[in-house]
Amino acid sequence: MQTTLSDRSQPMQAQSWPLLLARFAAVLSLAAVPLSTAGVNLGSGLVLLFAACSPEAWRGLRKIRTSPTSVAAIVLFALLGLSLLYTKASMNEAINFLLKYRKLLMFPLLLLVLRGEDSAKWGSAAIWALFAALTLTMFLTYTNAFGWTAVGPMHDTQGPMSKPWVFKDHISGGLMMAFLMWLSIALGQSKTKPVWRALLYANALLALVNVLFVLQGRTGQVVALVYIAVFVVWQLVHLRSARAGRIRLVATLACVVACMGIAYYAFTAKDSRLADTSQEITSFENSNQVTSAGVRLEFYRRSVDLFAHRPIAGYGVGSVLPEFERFAKNQTGGRAVMAGNPHNEFLLMGVQLGVIGIALFMWLLVALYRECRHVDPLARNVIYGYLLAFFVGCLANSLLLNFTEGSLFVLLSGILLYSRRVNKTAQPR
Repeated sequence: MQTTLSDRSQPMQAQSWPLLLARFAAVLSLAAVPLSTAGVNLGSGLVLLFAACSPEAWRGLRKIRTSPTSVAAIVLFALLGLSLLYTKASMNEAINFLLKYRKLLMFPLLLLVLRGEDSAKWGSAAIWALFAALTLTMFLTYTNAFGWTAVGPMHDTQGPMSKPWVFKDHISGGLMMAFLMWLSIALGQSKTKPVWRALLYANALLALVNVLFVLQGRTGQVVALVYIAVFVVWQLVHLRSARAGRIRLVATLACVVACMGIAYYAFTAKDSRLADTSQEITSFENSNQVTSAGVRLEFYRRSVDLFAHRPIAGYGVGSVLPEFERFAKNQTGGRAVMAGNPHNEFLLMGVQLGVIGIALFMWLLVALYRECRHVDPLARNVIYGYLLAFFVGCLANSLLLNFTEGSLFVLLSGILLYSRRVNKTAQPR
């Protein structure tokens, strides 16, 4: 009986100050992702430091195995580390490359810090903190674009294209603006007061205009179009009563027309980067010019060739650059361009760890998708939204390797996954 009473009173016990500080640092780290690389590094380091000082975190170490997402992240990082034994890169380069994946270890760390029934408020704080940071960034991109401000280290660093940039370039910034559209809609759907819904939906529209016409990052544009398609399908699926059905049907048809118009503009407008994709590929293929889309295709060809020669375990972590150097030797123009990754996370994993790496990366994504069934609807919608963007983005970028996109993936998913659980039987204990 005493044990039962003790167990029941456990959730009511006050948390230690290191645990509270670790949770606070986690929220700040997530909010810093759109704003500051140093802020994310500092915040993540503080999470680790305060977690190491927290007795609650140490008591929960054995609970890590109850989270498939944390287990998948640990295994993937461990296999990347093990590949140091046979990597084709120099040891210094390979270790530096491996450390870019250390963000994977934030999954189990966030589990230790955020597990428990009293952490839901930290998940809510994380959502709104990220929303505020993204919205602030969005408005600064507008003011920069209009010439009202000149804010941020990225502003006007690469000519007219970078005029609206603030803290991130068009690739990272565009992807986050597309996600802000999804996040605003998700938050709007969770509100009951029409005024708050209207404001959040208006914010989503501003984010859509931003990614399509201001930042113009192709990854963000594609993700935004995917989001629009998902929203249209969602409207069609949720047609209910006859009256509501007619209203939703009219709204859905309007969305379809708007989507078609936006897609047409994105793929045909003279100043659209999506419209330039075909021309960039043609210029690369016919004239060997250095173009973004053409160089990516060259990287993909090299990666597929490398994967075909070592399909099981690959060439080891960080091996892309030395292997690409062999292909570029004695080449000129676009075919001589070098990079340390193929700008495709699946191909990057394939070159480094072969089919094992691709399978482990997919395991991580699927484990996160499945484990999200145990969180509340808002958190689940937010995670699913960025998971979709992350998956699409990984087809044209190495997002897990990249600092901004990878940190947002781990911090956002980890915080919400472990703080907003509703199925207590599935919650790590």
